[in-house]
Amino acid sequence: MKDHGINKPITRRDFVGGVAVAISGSVASRWSEAGAPVVSYEHLDAKGNRYPPVRTGMRGSHDGSFDVAHKMRDGIRWNNSVETEEQYDLIVVGGGLSGLATAWYFKERDPAARILILDNHDDFGGHAKRNEFWHGDRMLLCNGGTLNISNLHRYDEEGQRLLKALGIDVERYSDFHDGDLYISHGLGRGVFFDRETFGEDRLVVGEGEQSWPQFLAQTPLSAQARQDLARLYDDSGKDYLGHLSQEEKVKFLQNTSYEDFLLEKAKIGREAVSFLWRSTTWAIGIDAISGWVAATSGWPGTSGLGVNEYSGDALFCQFPDGNATIARLLVRSLIPSVAAGNTLDDVVEARFDYSALDVPESAVRVRLDSTVVKVKHCGDPVTSDQVEVDYVRGDRAYRVRGGSCVLACYHSAIPYLCDELPAAQKEALSSALKAPLIYTSVLLRNWRAFSRLGIRNLRSPGSYFESMSLQPALSIGGYRHSSGPDEPIVLRMSRAPLDLQTRGLPASEQWKEGRTELLTTTFETFELKIRDQLDRILSDGGFESARDIEAITVNRWPHGYAYGQDPETGQVAWNLDELSPERSPWLEASKPFGRIAIANSDARADAMTEGAFKAAHMAVAALVSD
Repeated sequence: MKDHGINKPITRRDFVGGVAVAISGSVASRWSEAGAPVVSYEHLDAKGNRYPPVRTGMRGSHDGSFDVAHKMRDGIRWNNSVETEEQYDLIVVGGGLSGLATAWYFKERDPAARILILDNHDDFGGHAKRNEFWHGDRMLLCNGGTLNISNLHRYDEEGQRLLKALGIDVERYSDFHDGDLYISHGLGRGVFFDRETFGEDRLVVGEGEQSWPQFLAQTPLSAQARQDLARLYDDSGKDYLGHLSQEEKVKFLQNTSYEDFLLEKAKIGREAVSFLWRSTTWAIGIDAISGWVAATSGWPGTSGLGVNEYSGDALFCQFPDGNATIARLLVRSLIPSVAAGNTLDDVVEARFDYSALDVPESAVRVRLDSTVVKVKHCGDPVTSDQVEVDYVRGDRAYRVRGGSCVLACYHSAIPYLCDELPAAQKEALSSALKAPLIYTSVLLRNWRAFSRLGIRNLRSPGSYFESMSLQPALSIGGYRHSSGPDEPIVLRMSRAPLDLQTRGLPASEQWKEGRTELLTTTFETFELKIRDQLDRILSDGGFESARDIEAITVNRWPHGYAYGQDPETGQVAWNLDELSPERSPWLEASKPFGRIAIANSDARADAMTEGAFKAAHMAVAALVSD
């Protein structure tokens, strides 16, 4: 089997485990990523501290971040915690966007409050992680998880107030987004047909840029599949459920998979369905995604159904490192000494001093690599005014106390660390499931192959990574995006861990199987899959992975995005406000209990940042009266 340069002993291989750039110094050491030792160059800040954003290899839920939690799940307890004598007004469990927003809202109500944020990862932000690469002395950024502000209108008043206070003006997006760069180079969309699924490897360029019969004629699909797809796309205004009332349509779509809708109502064959296969951020196949989700997302064959009624300006905004920019703005607003500057424009390039995150003189402290293992009231939960929190760091357990505690962590973990919660609430918390995902960032020394082939993004239905795209052209402050094909760039690749064995299983089972796959797949496997797929797609453009890949970061999220799941229908909830309380277990799960409140996007069954913010505000409001 071709190794695609994976074992070639050149400097580029060093980027697999870390980044070696001469800005403030680097140190060579050995470490293990998913059990495979590689050479790592850990970038250090000016004070000799590790700087997590530049670490490559296996990131996201990185090795070591979940070990303590899994031991707790398996029955291990820590009963000899060291008393730190630390006292806070609020202790937040979880340093993701919801946890950071919790601290911000609490400080808004009580500016003098002392707050401790505990997180099990080596970086803050939760899923809003920053992938920072260096090509020589040039910084290149990509999101490691949470991507954007998809629609400002979805943020409630409190969420919009927070964004405004951080200096985020969504209407400025056009100022720093160059929407013409790739167009000026003639780059569009393509589809890669792999030989395992479609019988041969073939890249077809121009999806959506020519008539569907013209585009499909270039594909390896059979004449029947091409005919089915052309009819589906050309009849985009056809109502395949025209015999049903609006109420009946909604009920049918919520209880029918998109795959069954295509097969039974649109009457297209399975080969044509394979071309439409997708999972995106739902991390389930179209055999488990409801027709309702497909219709409200505008997927092929659904535009004539009349159920996607949204219209208007979505007020979209995206930053070079995704919503890690929001996390960085939150941390800097809470701990000003962590980085210079005070605007959106300067935070993108700002060098954060991680040693300033957790110092005694700071009113807000962020303590990383710290997994909480126990949360309980000091006395009767009804009358107690103190909560004690035990966390494990290294091989020791420590205890801190606070006037209140917000659990802004995975809901499914809470029953293990907070035993005193009511049984019904623990059961509701345990029902929470998250969709597993892989977001991969690949630093390329240039994008000439993409320019020659005329593509900036493409789908690969059936392939290991189902989609990839060149990083959007975003330039903020002193940060500048690649301006031409000869310059380095970051390629984003995404995958939902699905395989044929999960076909037909409910979403919950697909997520569990996907989580197992993620936790058992080595970085070496990911790297080989990345190199093989890119070589097969881009070789006609002159691409060679052994030469053109400079760094790889695999952001592994076994517990990825929160989704509300209607237990009655088994379908993913799309409009939470339409579900009755008895069909919304997250409502019971997120109830406050004494001096303990619960946040995280799980609390709103909403994977979006606006859901995390809303849960944070509700948690603080439950603990602090105006």
